[in-house]
Amino acid sequence: LGTSPTETGNTTEISETPSRVTLIQDTVTQAVSLTTDGNGARFYNPEDGRFYRVLADGNIDRLGDKQFFNVENVSWGNKSDRAVLEFPDGRNVIYDFDSSRQTTLPQHWADFEFSPNDENIISKSVGLDERSRFLIVTNANGGEARAIESIGSNQDLIHSSWSPNNQIVAYSLTGNPQPDGAQQVFFVGENHENFKSLIAPGRGFIPNWSPTGKQILFSVYHERTDLKPEIWIAGGSGDDIGENRRSLKLNTWADKCVWEDETAIICGVPQSLDFGAGLAPQNFRSNPDDVYRIDLKSGIASKISTPDQIFPIRQPILPSDKSKLIFTNAVTGRLYEYEL
Repeated sequence: LGTSPTETGNTTEISETPSRVTLIQDTVTQAVSLTTDGNGARFYNPEDGRFYRVLADGNIDRLGDKQFFNVENVSWGNKSDRAVLEFPDGRNVIYDFDSSRQTTLPQHWADFEFSPNDENIISKSVGLDERSRFLIVTNANGGEARAIESIGSNQDLIHSSWSPNNQIVAYSLTGNPQPDGAQQVFFVGENHENFKSLIAPGRGFIPNWSPTGKQILFSVYHERTDLKPEIWIAGGSGDDIGENRRSLKLNTWADKCVWEDETAIICGVPQSLDFGAGLAPQNFRSNPDDVYRIDLKSGIASKISTPDQIFPIRQPILPSDKSKLIFTNAVTGRLYEYEL
């Protein structure tokens, strides 16, 4: 028999039952993402201010020698070990872990995301004057900035979100009022493209692009679901934006899901949610999750977790061999893998 960890607060009890859960990192982990080769995980340890990667064999390697304390947000590159680091005092830097090169960015820039090939970065330039607030695109070193869309007073309604097929760089929740509590979501291209909008049947829109960018998974909450989040899927590219929209009938948030491929997703689904959970997701981060696999062709959702998976899942990632789900415990910050 193996051992199954049961975590309560800062303690871990071991019971003699078969386990598919393995503790990878016994300290706080933040900003978890796939490594550039797709075989492991990268993360930030706020306790020592360093960045690390988990290799395919389970060993942990330090990612550079530089220490960064009190990092608030990390936006990782997709193909390179670059990251934009945001600090509580407003400082923003781009750091290249391979070359140890650091570039300082203006403090009034925010909400960063790399392009699929890491050659460019989308962000918001939020100046004091509403007339000088724009979505901007720069090169990977923060230079050659160009404005692509005015955001005015809507900086809280517009969010960077670069799709994998390079078509869309941001989305906007500034659409026209819709019947029955729905929300019109606009998509922004790098070159002023006139994309179709998506009608999301609820509020609290959280997107999650498919690997090709042809589909978009999203979650919203609505009175029909007791204001609990529910995940939906729709077309996400060109004329297919918003097409074939359908509910996957699971109450969870889209950022607790990861794409296996274009035909399946794996999600952490809270074992229980109270009325109104969609309004305050931070109040439900300690709820343990079951793991579900959803076949998008049939619409069938299958619970694949075993009783030893009792942790609240945050920042799930799926290595390229798809043999395990790596995630952070949303309460303790410890890093785990769940054998699929």
